[in-house]
Amino acid sequence: MNLLILGGTRFLGRHVVEQALTRGHHVTLMHRGRGAPQLFPEAEHLIADRDGDLTVLDHREWDAVVDTSAYVPRQVRAVEAKLAGRVGHYHLVSSISAYADFENGGSQEAAALQVLADPSTEAITGDTYGALKALCEQAAQAAFGERCLISRPGLIVGPFDPTGRFTWWVQRLARKDGIGDVLAPGSPDSPVQFIDVRDIAAWTLLQAERGTAGVFNLNGPTDPLSMGEFLQAGRAALRPSANLLWVDESFLAAQSVAAWSDLPVWLPSSSFAMHRTPTAKAQATGLTCRPLMETLLDTHAWCQAAQEPLRLGVGLTAEREASLLAAWRERL
Repeated sequence: MNLLILGGTRFLGRHVVEQALTRGHHVTLMHRGRGAPQLFPEAEHLIADRDGDLTVLDHREWDAVVDTSAYVPRQVRAVEAKLAGRVGHYHLVSSISAYADFENGGSQEAAALQVLADPSTEAITGDTYGALKALCEQAAQAAFGERCLISRPGLIVGPFDPTGRFTWWVQRLARKDGIGDVLAPGSPDSPVQFIDVRDIAAWTLLQAERGTAGVFNLNGPTDPLSMGEFLQAGRAALRPSANLLWVDESFLAAQSVAAWSDLPVWLPSSSFAMHRTPTAKAQATGLTCRPLMETLLDTHAWCQAAQEPLRLGVGLTAEREASLLAAWRERL
């Protein structure tokens, strides 16, 4: 298969390229040459900014395109204008953030999506990200029709994750600094969902090979997972001596601790539905999720192999966590 990856040197794109080459496909990457351009010398590299001149795509044909880097609909339309009639399968990687409401079946693939008050905006913020992804989906479907695949991943995790959300927990649980207690947020029964980037990459290539169209949620694991099971698995894999000290959601809120950013992965009870995104449709087309222990250990190995400390930008500092734990113990 002749495959074009829009992106391809960071996180999801990187794993798609690696697996595609292993499967014997001819791979072309279009990227700006800024993020690890030395990767994949056996692939063809087209250096271009998708917000600028796309003449590198002229007079070329591909069996399939995987678009990991579209954030505003103009970017999708610009690619379509260059590739019209010269590409088969087109896969747009969107997000479950496109859904308007996760309650009452709101994250089924046919559910309503977010709508921007100003559809012309291209400012990507926490308030506009999901709605812009929804507009990207509409642009892709209008352009590629029955050849269009839309995937809506949840939290993507694993080696080379630039967001640091899952990685923060891996590093926290592995940390050996004399502090035995690890702050565990909310209830052990809280639902949790995330998916290993390599499982998305494998599913992506399988659908490209099949020419699959439609809309699919991508999340994991296959069976329901709780926050307690997640952290207990992390402790078993990384530091069995760690003690999980569960701290009430109400206390964390009173202390202005932000879910998802201060305590990544975790969501408060008001947002549990976001961690219950259905994935049966994707599973029916071949989505499989590797064991959690494998993701934990491989992410830890990547952290240890990094040439310099990872700057995650999320999660509590050691000092802040210690202060919160001390305040919580006083209440016990």
